[in-house]
Amino acid sequence: MQDNLLENLRKIGYLGPAGTFTQQAARVLFPESALLPISDIYNIFYAVSCKTCDVGIVPIENSTEGPVNATLDALLKTENLVITGSVILPISHTLMGSDNITTNAEVEKILAHPQALAQCREYIRCNYPMALLMPCASNGEAAAKVASASGEAWAAIGPAAAAKEYGLRIWAEDIQDSFLNSTSFIQIEHKKEGEAVIPSAGCCTSIAFSTKNSPGALYRMLGIFENYSINMTKILSRPMPERPGEYIFFTDIEGYQPEKAKKALKQIEDEATMYRFLGSYSVIKKKG
Repeated sequence: MQDNLLENLRKIGYLGPAGTFTQQAARVLFPESALLPISDIYNIFYAVSCKTCDVGIVPIENSTEGPVNATLDALLKTENLVITGSVILPISHTLMGSDNITTNAEVEKILAHPQALAQCREYIRCNYPMALLMPCASNGEAAAKVASASGEAWAAIGPAAAAKEYGLRIWAEDIQDSFLNSTSFIQIEHKKEGEAVIPSAGCCTSIAFSTKNSPGALYRMLGIFENYSINMTKILSRPMPERPGEYIFFTDIEGYQPEKAKKALKQIEDEATMYRFLGSYSVIKKKG
């Protein structure tokens, strides 16, 4: 009873405004908590870091368009935060607009988050080749802008919930190029004081590291996972702005024995030129 009450009092920041897929992910992870829309991924990390919010929910990777680089970069810049949970949602995009537009051919601008525009690239090319694409911080923001510009020939791409939220008419559904489209969202929180940052049993564990700039350095680093019979499920790279030509590698591991994983990560930390433990957490997979 007490745990439920405390959960209800937590503030959950998500990529807003209302009507985003991130809001849907936040509601899956925290069905009873108060949700606070925040307009930018970096601001979500800042709000959690400063304890304006207890938890932040952000997208980290799309199955079609790959990683959300702003989230990866923010994870490295906020060392006091860790990933504590994740949910994978099926993503179905809709095209929406004002009732003032009589025919779809009139559309001059299409607004959406850059990832949403990319996920619907083929649909846009076939149906609106002359429309100007306008990237927005979120699909909710795109829908809100289209709703407020009722006299303009604009359309938005995003979840059907955004059309309902902003009083827009849905013109087309399931317009994403891949019908297996999905996005992974993570929840970020402060590191608990005194809590050991080690891999947990039955969880996904995420780390980031960089290697020496020498032949075979990455190969030898990844060989550590094989030596300890650890399943590496993902590896992504990001350039290091302060060290041109060198990269940071984001890696997920699953299906490990905690003690073996602990030893493997300690070995990686010792060998790496930079190492960060990003979190050990459960993953919820929602079906479409």
